[in-house]
Amino acid sequence: MERYLSNYDEQVTPRLKWITDAQLEQIHYASLEVLERTGIIVQNQEALALLKAAGCRVREDRVWIPAWLVEECLRLAPKRIVVANRLGKRVMPLEKNRVYYGTGSDLPFTIDMNTGERRVSTKKDVEEAAKVMDCLPNYDFIMSYAIATDTESCVSDLHQFEAMTVNSSKPIIFTAHNAANTEAIIEMAAACVGGEDNLRKNPYIILYSEPISPLVHTHDGVGKMFKCFDYDIPVVYTPGVLAGATTPVTKAGCVTLMNAEGLAGVVMAQLYKKGAPIIIGGGATPMDMKYSTTLYGAPETSMNYAVMTQLAQFYGLPNFTEAGCVNAPLPDVQAGVEAAMSIMMTQLEGCNLVHDVGYLEGGKTGYLPFLAICDDIIDMARYTGAGTKTSPEHLAVDCIDEVGPGGNYMAHDHTFKYFREEIWSPRFFIRYRWEQWAAKGKETPLDLATRKVREILAEHRAAALPDGAVEAMKAVIKRRETECKG
Repeated sequence: MERYLSNYDEQVTPRLKWITDAQLEQIHYASLEVLERTGIIVQNQEALALLKAAGCRVREDRVWIPAWLVEECLRLAPKRIVVANRLGKRVMPLEKNRVYYGTGSDLPFTIDMNTGERRVSTKKDVEEAAKVMDCLPNYDFIMSYAIATDTESCVSDLHQFEAMTVNSSKPIIFTAHNAANTEAIIEMAAACVGGEDNLRKNPYIILYSEPISPLVHTHDGVGKMFKCFDYDIPVVYTPGVLAGATTPVTKAGCVTLMNAEGLAGVVMAQLYKKGAPIIIGGGATPMDMKYSTTLYGAPETSMNYAVMTQLAQFYGLPNFTEAGCVNAPLPDVQAGVEAAMSIMMTQLEGCNLVHDVGYLEGGKTGYLPFLAICDDIIDMARYTGAGTKTSPEHLAVDCIDEVGPGGNYMAHDHTFKYFREEIWSPRFFIRYRWEQWAAKGKETPLDLATRKVREILAEHRAAALPDGAVEAMKAVIKRRETECKG
């Protein structure tokens, strides 16, 4: 369907507020207590030196961060981060209640569209996913989706970035193995936008980096973040946890620990560079105690994200979370329910960057037609989130008077003017009567989505790169591969 931008861009979204302001303050103060009393491990020597110089208590790699320093660094962190696309258009202002959707990264398995078999992911899967996401209208940013397992492992992250950039012009959230590869990816991105200055002015890339829960900030995780700040590239620095395994099992305990880890990231970011563009949040999934699986599609996960989004808004910082990722191994009824519930929640909460859309099997498997199904779900959530308009024209009192008792509205100009705006139209969900559906071959939503994906793969082409950009990226990959092997 065609999106009516006036509905979506006004952000007249009904807001979902999960906990009270008093509860938010409780979690905030509990997080400060964790940083002051328990402290964190920091394995990056540059970060350790910065923390010690700022007044933190440091013993070897253990650091205790005082509350006053956290508060000071929260004031320095930017409240608004604007991300461009590869063409230089500033398309993603990360502001309160602006919600953007994308896939995740690094799926080890893919369900092959030709054979129906689950197999190991390859670089081609990254390319095809990027092309599909570039075309589907409700994906605002992309991540690699799959792992390029058929490339040299030390530069697989570079291959994934190349595959995304060639096949999409949308903003990219990338992963990197280490600081050196992060710098190489920044060099590749600069080649695609006419140089480093253009990239700094309108960054179309965001790094995704993590601490290791509980409370460990690694050499590479922090080093990659610092490298991006050297080039004014935004960074998502968020934990990915298993409640009951790497955090307390209680929802409040899980969020408290994650928030403490995120606040520690804010402190290190601002000590390294005042105003460093950092994005907080994280993956707040519980662990199933029967099967030791990650519960992406569980209600507890969405509940945790609701609280974490409120915390980010409490701090005035952009946030990163998840939705549309399911535990179902196939795109079935369970997958649809899990995806729809979580996507609707994030839309009504006002999350900023919502990733992992379309993940199956708890974040292990991808299937491109399910991405298309989720595109419809996102559109439905956005339409719902836009709210109900109550202008005089929408209240329709004149129209009601003109039609009168016992009349009919089908032929009235008011209906023709507003029905496309007021009645949401899906692209893949079935709304035919039985006879119409049977006459069309009884196709399912997944059949329609599969056909659309095949059409995209055959026909869609992303916006062209500047002359020499592809060759420049390949040269960077070859150079890093030689350096890694040497």
